[in-house]
Amino acid sequence: MLNLTSTQAASLLESISPGSTIYLVGIGGCGMSGLGHLLLDLGFRVEGSDLASNDDTRGLVDRGARVQVGHDAGRLQEVRPALVAYSSAVRRNNPELLAAEAWRIPTVRRGVLLAGLLERQRGICVAGMHGKTTTSALLAFALEKLSANPGYAVGARVPQLRRHARLSRTPAGELPPLFVAEADESDGTLAEFRPHYAIVLNVDEEHLDYYANVAAVCQEFDRFATQSRETVFFCADDPRLAELFSRRTRTVSFGFHPLADYRLVMKPVAVDSTAPNGFEVWHAGAPLGDFRTGLLGEKNVSNAGAVVTLLHHLGYAPDAIAAAISDFRGAARRQELLFEDRRFRLFDDYAHHPAEIRATLQAFRSLGGRRLLVAFQPHRYTRTQHLMAEFAASFTQADQVWVADIYAASEQPIAGVTSARLVEMMREAGQVAQYCGDLTALREKVRAAMLPGDVVLFLGAGDITRAAHAMAADLRNESVTPNESLVAELSAEISPETVLKRDEPLNKRTTMRVGGKADLYVEPASEDDLAAVVRFCRKHQLKFTLLGRGSNLLIRDGGIRGVVVCLCHPSFSRLEIAEDRIRCGAGVRLKAVAVESRRAGLSGLEFLEGIPGSVGGSLRMNAGAMGSWFFDVVEKLRYMDHDGVVHERLAAEVNVEYRGCPLLRNHIALGAVLKGVPATAATIAERMQKYSEKRWESQPAAPSAGCIFKNPQTVPAGKLIDELGLKGTRVGGAAVSDVHGNFIVNDGHATARDILQLIDLIKERARTVRGIELQTEVEILGEPE
Repeated sequence: MLNLTSTQAASLLESISPGSTIYLVGIGGCGMSGLGHLLLDLGFRVEGSDLASNDDTRGLVDRGARVQVGHDAGRLQEVRPALVAYSSAVRRNNPELLAAEAWRIPTVRRGVLLAGLLERQRGICVAGMHGKTTTSALLAFALEKLSANPGYAVGARVPQLRRHARLSRTPAGELPPLFVAEADESDGTLAEFRPHYAIVLNVDEEHLDYYANVAAVCQEFDRFATQSRETVFFCADDPRLAELFSRRTRTVSFGFHPLADYRLVMKPVAVDSTAPNGFEVWHAGAPLGDFRTGLLGEKNVSNAGAVVTLLHHLGYAPDAIAAAISDFRGAARRQELLFEDRRFRLFDDYAHHPAEIRATLQAFRSLGGRRLLVAFQPHRYTRTQHLMAEFAASFTQADQVWVADIYAASEQPIAGVTSARLVEMMREAGQVAQYCGDLTALREKVRAAMLPGDVVLFLGAGDITRAAHAMAADLRNESVTPNESLVAELSAEISPETVLKRDEPLNKRTTMRVGGKADLYVEPASEDDLAAVVRFCRKHQLKFTLLGRGSNLLIRDGGIRGVVVCLCHPSFSRLEIAEDRIRCGAGVRLKAVAVESRRAGLSGLEFLEGIPGSVGGSLRMNAGAMGSWFFDVVEKLRYMDHDGVVHERLAAEVNVEYRGCPLLRNHIALGAVLKGVPATAATIAERMQKYSEKRWESQPAAPSAGCIFKNPQTVPAGKLIDELGLKGTRVGGAAVSDVHGNFIVNDGHATARDILQLIDLIKERARTVRGIELQTEVEILGEPE
């Protein structure tokens, strides 16, 4: 095959008359379509082929190019082009390339032809494994803002540029125009470039399907730097680049490293801030200026620093540079925001190497959001094979990951190299990950998992972008329910650590294991978040319901309207013992209080061991067992009013009653200080054992809510129900316990309706036979089904 070098390509282009045809095989790729635009700018006719049409091919057709779908040697015979250029993704047995060889038509790789075109310009090449598209796009954008009228070839669409590739011309006698080229190292064409200036961002273990090892990659970058005509700008934070270039002449370094010639210093940004990244640049021991970029993450600040460094070296003033880069919003598929409303933010990103993924996820964490959900498509079997372990460890910043099948990019499958295996390794490392090969199914699974406040990120260099765009279209067409809108608004007012769900099933959150859904369910992560929830409910006139550990509670099958709040976050579950005082949060389990008191040698709290509730619920209900009440051991309580204001009060100042504390009917218990009495460990353990044995002898093990009825004055409720012959009585899946008449148990299939009907049956029998009006001790909440 008559493959040309960049020098030969440049000479051939000089000799071909305007109007001659150049044929592009694989014209639909971003790099190839960019090359097409450059050739059209030079006055050549452009024809080409690809397996499908897309926005890039349509853009060329609009400018007069001819594009056919499918590769056909016959078309090449008809056209008889002066030159055939092809993408590195095109296989050597392509019929059009074989025809060009047979007819001795010169052929050239895309990167080589781009290097040849650069010979006519004052070239600025941007190279590196990661970030070169964003950096070259930012540099081209900044030069346009600075009225430099640059040419450029960027490897992705850039919404703020007219096209992603163009040539510019200058009057005769003037310097050739500046031309920014994204130089690709993946196929060995990097050393073909001889730019005036070069930016080198990083070197990594990448493209090992082409290079023998990392040393070979470094050698390629070394040759590239040697062929650069003037200055090489390199990132001082990359140890391999520092080793390659720091001792060379005509090099300038940038980065966060203290020895960088242009040293970058990040300015602090508040979590969840939408403001762009701010950074300072220091040069020659003095501040050069303050700069900002709207792109997320430290890596993008470094990329912006590269652009600042080069532009300052070219003579532009710092203030002008700062103004030129501040409005840049990025290239397509680089942190590209596809959808945003009050519920979700959906992004598409090209990251497909472990280093890129880690940097991208870290950047997106700075957005805040409740969770970061990631859909990932590995790119190439060879890359996945070489870097499988690194990929498995790259997603630690994500809350949940879905992995699609590997995008082959013309490669053949490799035995044992699969996305399913990658997911296994991610799970072994503790990552929440799921294999979902088909992109349509993956999109559906991600959508099903999304909750208001989530940031959703689609990652990969293959066709996963189609799934991202399809999801964005689906979200735009969705009707937002009132509950979703409320969750979205509330999520913006509380920290990401707070659990926030809509339509949350409550049956799993009660000891009776029945009940419908909560419209909104919240587990505040702090008192500040709880106060925000309280104020939110007041603002929207939403009903506010507190849920403890779910004992002594029956939730109807229709669920609970409004907001259900449970103080079970670890911040509300702290327990500290100092001398004979026990300070505990509302979420602390009573069993934990009893156990820790025994360890500390404090008596008087043994009766708590048998109550399956929390401190908050027990304060509110003045829970009791074994002849003792909870407030018998409370010295002080802490609570919040419905304005979100926190108060403390001595227990002696609080009115309490049998199974109730009136103060806490309209206030939220936050915690309490309990008082014990010093005793020997043996004495306490003996008493706890006695209470435990009594409980298990007299209480059923099946799911229940505890005692259903308050004890009448004349007879204990359990004894009354036993005397009425109601033990074992059933309604649906609910039954009066054979062990204790005042317990109703769930056999696993009961509904709240079954239990309520059984309660009514017991009440009616007690009223009719004994003239006793039983009152429920269990709290009944919610709506009928």
